[in-house]
Amino acid sequence: MIHALADGGEQSAGELGARFRSAQPTISRHLKVLESARLIERSVDGRVHRFRLRRESLEAAGAWIRRHEAFWTGAVDQLEQLLLETER
Repeated sequence: MIHALADGGEQSAGELGARFRSAQPTISRHLKVLESARLIERSVDGRVHRFRLRRESLEAAGAWIRRHEAFWTGAVDQLEQLLLETER
């Protein structure tokens, strides 16, 4: 869904749902989770709810993931080195 919003700008829930083989309640729940995570935002025009990607939030999430990935990669490398040393 994030990819769909990144490609298409602002889209309605129906437009997003048409891209996936999921029931409307499933699409709504997914959108609510993304909205709660502040990765997307909603605007309402009458009965139509439109969603757009919050790129700044997505970039912040990506930075957080990269920092933690670097930490865990380093930790796994250290563990691997320790295991190799204990095998000798």
